[in-house]
Amino acid sequence: MKRRNFLQMMAAAGLTAQAPLWAPKAHAAAPDRFLIVVNASGGWDPTSLCDPKGLNRAYQDKSDRYEGSTNSVELDSNKTFGSIQWSAVPEGVSNDEAVRQRVNDQFDGFFTAYGNRLTVINGIDTGTNNHDTGNRFVWSGREETGYPSVAAYYAAAVSPTLPMAYISNGGYDYTDSLVSRARASSAGFVGEVADPNLYYDDRGFVYRTYDRSTDLYARVTAAQQARIERQLENEALPLRRKQLQQLLGVRSTDSNLSQLTVVLDDIQANVDRDLNWNVNRAESLKSQAEVVVASMAAGLTASANLNYGGFDTHGNHDANAYPQLGDLLEGVHFLMAALEHAGIADRTTVVMGADFGRTPYYNSGNGKDHWPVTSMMVITPQQTGGRVFGASTDAFMAQPVNLSSGQPDASGVVLTPEHVNREIRRLMGVGSSTLAANYPLNVDDFRIFG
Repeated sequence: MKRRNFLQMMAAAGLTAQAPLWAPKAHAAAPDRFLIVVNASGGWDPTSLCDPKGLNRAYQDKSDRYEGSTNSVELDSNKTFGSIQWSAVPEGVSNDEAVRQRVNDQFDGFFTAYGNRLTVINGIDTGTNNHDTGNRFVWSGREETGYPSVAAYYAAAVSPTLPMAYISNGGYDYTDSLVSRARASSAGFVGEVADPNLYYDDRGFVYRTYDRSTDLYARVTAAQQARIERQLENEALPLRRKQLQQLLGVRSTDSNLSQLTVVLDDIQANVDRDLNWNVNRAESLKSQAEVVVASMAAGLTASANLNYGGFDTHGNHDANAYPQLGDLLEGVHFLMAALEHAGIADRTTVVMGADFGRTPYYNSGNGKDHWPVTSMMVITPQQTGGRVFGASTDAFMAQPVNLSSGQPDASGVVLTPEHVNREIRRLMGVGSSTLAANYPLNVDDFRIFG
């Protein structure tokens, strides 16, 4: 591979080295905990997922659809786990009963499987209908520009020098230069970065085969090292000798990226996409999950963004939002299965959220527009019993809640993304990190996670 192409590939993956040239870069030990955020890009509808209102007829003055109701289907008392209530699947999702059944099974399967580790945070007031502002606020705790995403903040706090400390597949991923951001959603691309001299028939070079039965690049490396050593032996000028020693050190550095492909192959061989749960569903999210889990298990990554779009449902909300939400839940289920197989599920926290919510009534095109109130869902290694913290009104308005219980309280405080981010930092053990002084979240302490 040409050096220029390799450097371009490294830069695209966020792996460009920043270490001084005088010595190999020392990588931090892998963290004892991992953070993954899953962004539902476009703004999901919590009332179609984890904060349903049913046929409440709350907006008859604004909509003639479903008598001004927030949802087109009644609440189902069977769709609960602990304090969590999730939405039933309406007829308007599809004329095909098999599609409706698939979405229903995705919803039921997710909340049943993960309800005991799930905390649903309802009634979060983002204060905006703007995509960029909402995305930034939800994932950093700050409306204004300048704060890193919570995942970038975590990676920078615990393991900033890992080769791929923070992987992003989109969404709000600003780092404020605290940590490198790696973009690595494609398993094939990761393989190229991990082993750029792998043999490919159609690329015209034969440096190295996958099983290393052909490894001409090893000879190239040996020749390069021998050449530098000869030059070093014959060099009398101190400055030149120092420069050659620097080059020898850099050439000897091993970031252990090749281990990523080993773990990735194991996950792909043993965690079947189509068996978790449907054939050819949530493929892009499952691809992202494979790479992120492999990189974490290989000790290369501390945190990551996963990103899944299609939630900006201004038209035909039921037919678009519910299948997309079902696939989102399926993708997160696959992520959890991969984490279990890799042996790090008991050390990983998964946070799900979106830019904002959708209007609590349907527009003339059967869609839902932007709404500032939203929800987030967090899967932790600890049992929660199906915890719900925070609440919206029957009309899907934010309301004050008690700081400890999260129950409606007229003397309480309205939840915002700033409160949630503060609590996520605390949950992950970085609330008092040295970074907190530069990126303070000066709000009341809600005890969202106990």
